[in-house]
Amino acid sequence: MTLFEARGLTIRFGGNDAVNGVDLDVERGCVTGLIGPNGAGKTTIFNSITGLQDVSRGTLTLDGHDITHEKPRERARLGIARTFQQLEVFGSLSARDNILVAAEIRRRWAHDLGSNPRRDADAILDRVGLRAVADERADALPTGLARLCEVGRALAARPRLLLLDEPASGLNDRETEAFAELLHELTAEGLAIFLVEHDVGFVMEVCSRVHVLNYGALLAVGTPTEIRRNQSVLDAYLGTANDAAPVVWARPSSTDTRTPAHAARDLGPRPAPALELRAVHAAYHGIEVLRGVDLAVPRGGVVALFGPNGAGKSTTLKVASGQMVPTHGCVHMAGRHVNGVPGQALPRVGLCTIPEGRGVFPNLTVRENLTMASYTGVSRSAIEERTFSFFPRLGARRAQLAGTLSGGEQQMLALARALATEPAVLLLDELSIGLAPLVVEELYGMVAEIARDGVSILVVEQFARTVLGVADIVVVMTRGRVTASGPPAELESELASAYMGASL
Repeated sequence: MTLFEARGLTIRFGGNDAVNGVDLDVERGCVTGLIGPNGAGKTTIFNSITGLQDVSRGTLTLDGHDITHEKPRERARLGIARTFQQLEVFGSLSARDNILVAAEIRRRWAHDLGSNPRRDADAILDRVGLRAVADERADALPTGLARLCEVGRALAARPRLLLLDEPASGLNDRETEAFAELLHELTAEGLAIFLVEHDVGFVMEVCSRVHVLNYGALLAVGTPTEIRRNQSVLDAYLGTANDAAPVVWARPSSTDTRTPAHAARDLGPRPAPALELRAVHAAYHGIEVLRGVDLAVPRGGVVALFGPNGAGKSTTLKVASGQMVPTHGCVHMAGRHVNGVPGQALPRVGLCTIPEGRGVFPNLTVRENLTMASYTGVSRSAIEERTFSFFPRLGARRAQLAGTLSGGEQQMLALARALATEPAVLLLDELSIGLAPLVVEELYGMVAEIARDGVSILVVEQFARTVLGVADIVVVMTRGRVTASGPPAELESELASAYMGASL
C-alpha cells in the first residue's frame, strides 16, 4: 500500500528546472530506491519531501494528507525522518546521547508521556548494533558505526517514512551487508524506506522498486531486474552507443601499430609509467574513500577511469594531482616519488589537470586566459601560436571573454591552457559534462591528437562509451577499489556490472 506520493513534482532554481514533473510512489513495508547520474536531482527531491526545499509545482502526499506546504517540523511530526548525504551527528555526544536527544524530542512533541526515552534509546542501540560503543563520542566512531548512529537517531523519532541519503557511503563490505539486513528487518515491520544511494549494486539488492532520474526527469520505474535490463537507464549512466567518438587512438609511429606496452616488451625492461598510484588509500574527515588503489598510466598511453557515482574516481584524480595527500600508499611520476609535492608545483614537473567544470577564468579574454599559463616559462607568443593552430576556433575569439564562449569552446580553452604547460601527463575530469554529443566527439578527437603527440592521459568520464574510442586501457572502480582493468573491448560487461550492480 502506498504511503507517500509525489505528483508532478517540479523544483525550479532561477529559470532552470532541477526537477521536472516527477511522479513518485513509496510503499509501506518496502525499500524504494531513487538513483540517477550526478546532478539528476535526487537530493533536491529529498529536501523537498522534508520541507527544506520549496516546491515550484506539484503535490506531496503522506498517507492521504497533503504536505506540500507543511513546515519541516510538521512533516517530522507526521512521521518523516531522514539521514543526510554528509554525515550529520552530534560529534561531542555519545552514540547513546545522539539517539536519546531524538527520543526525548519525540516524546515531547508527541505528548507521549508513557514512553521512556532512555529505554527506547537502549533498544535502538541494540537494534542497530551500537551497544558496545554506546558511550563513545560520535566523532570518534568509525564511519560505519557513525552512519548507524545517524540512522538510530532517525529511528528514535518513530517515523513512518524514513529517507536515507547515501547511507552506505564510507561503509566497508561487511558493514554494507549488515546494513542491508537492518533495512530488511525494518521494512518487515511495516516501515517505508526511501533510499538515495550511489552504490547501485546495494540499491538493487535491498529495493523492491527503483525510480531512475536523469536531468531532473523520471527516466524509468521498475523492479531491480527491470531497471538492470532497461537500455535507457544504462545509456544514462554509460552514454549511448552513438556517443562513442568514432576515433581509434593512433599509435605514436605510423609504421608501428603495437601498443606502448608491446613495444616496451620488445625492447627489454619497461620504462617507469608516466604516472603510478601504488596501494593508495585516501579519506575525507576520517571517511575512507580510496581503499588500496593501484593504477598506472603508461608513457604515451590513454587510461580511462570509470565507475558509478561515489566510486572514488574524482578522489583518485585529486590524489594524482597533488590536491589531496593519501593516508597510505604513494604516487610516482616517471618513477619519481611525488607524495607531498604541492599541487601548484606539479605542473613544473610535467603534470597538468583540467578539473570538472572547465576551470577557465570567465572574466578574462581568451588571450588573457592563455597568458596565465606563461608562468611556466613558455612565451606568450609561443603559447598563442600553438593554441590558435590547434584550436582555430579560439583564434577567431581571442579577444572574447571566456565566460561568453560556448561550453565546448571553454573546454577547448581549458585544453589549450593545459597544453601550454607542455605536460607529460594530463588529467581530465568529466570533459563531456553539459555538452552536446557532437561537441564531445570533436573534443575527444582532439584528445586523440594530444595523445598522438606523446602526452600520457588519465581521463575520468561519467559516460563511458564517449571515451572508449580513444582509450588504450580501461580501469573500473567500485567502492573505492579497482575491480577490473584491461583493453576497452574486453571490459564492456564489467562496466555494465559496475554501474548497474550485476552483469546484464
